[in-house]
Amino acid sequence: MKRALLADVIRKHGRRIKRYGDQLPGHFEVEMVHDLRLEYKKLRAFTRLLKESRKARDIGIPPEIKSVYHTAGRVRDFQLFIPLVMARQETEGVRLNQYTSSLEQRLFTAKELLVKAIEKLKANKAIDQLTTSLPSYLDDKIVRRFIHRKIASVQVMLLALEKDRELHAIRKQLKDIILNIRIFDSDWGISFPVTAWRSEKRLHEVASMLGDFNDRCIALSFLSDSTLHALPEEEKAHLVSWRTALINEKQQIMQKLMEQLQQLHLISNFEKQY
Repeated sequence: MKRALLADVIRKHGRRIKRYGDQLPGHFEVEMVHDLRLEYKKLRAFTRLLKESRKARDIGIPPEIKSVYHTAGRVRDFQLFIPLVMARQETEGVRLNQYTSSLEQRLFTAKELLVKAIEKLKANKAIDQLTTSLPSYLDDKIVRRFIHRKIASVQVMLLALEKDRELHAIRKQLKDIILNIRIFDSDWGISFPVTAWRSEKRLHEVASMLGDFNDRCIALSFLSDSTLHALPEEEKAHLVSWRTALINEKQQIMQKLMEQLQQLHLISNFEKQY
């Protein structure tokens, strides 16, 4: 792939980030926040692939785009968690008025921070900055080196799965692979040139399970002792009970994940002579 085609990918996903950012303030639609973050993840995964070229080691997402992504992430965390609390109230027949009020206030603050980050973003300048750092081409050798590094990292982490952070790190590696596969398919209409797994379908399934695991971790972050300590005792008691149930769910997902990850049959030593 020549430099012009690489630049097309950068501009396409960069402009989508700008468009979603321009449309967000005022209504903050859940899907739009999700789509903005997805475009960023595609852009980030693609730049990580390009960094495997020795002529593009300095390429990276500009800080102002990162800021939009991270502040949008906080908004999305609240947007996903608050409906769970509302549903919990309905199914369990409890009232969590003070807790939900606190969550809504924190969501409002998160939205304000996102608006400020969007206002500071000079999207066209940031996109131009990215395109000037592109390598002159992307070939299969670079792609193989990228996949080798990603798979090798996953395999090392699989040898010592002890904490949540290893699973979160594995998820990031797999998502970088999956998003680049999508870019080759949707942006260029060609097949990804490397296969280092037995089944791409299973690769997606495991990544989805890792996403579910991440969602449990985010929910639990909203139920920490420091978050609950000022609540009325009745609300606190119910939320602590819910936290215990979520911890058990998380552990069950973790066990399944460990089994599924071992069955991915990832290959890191393909075509060593790159």
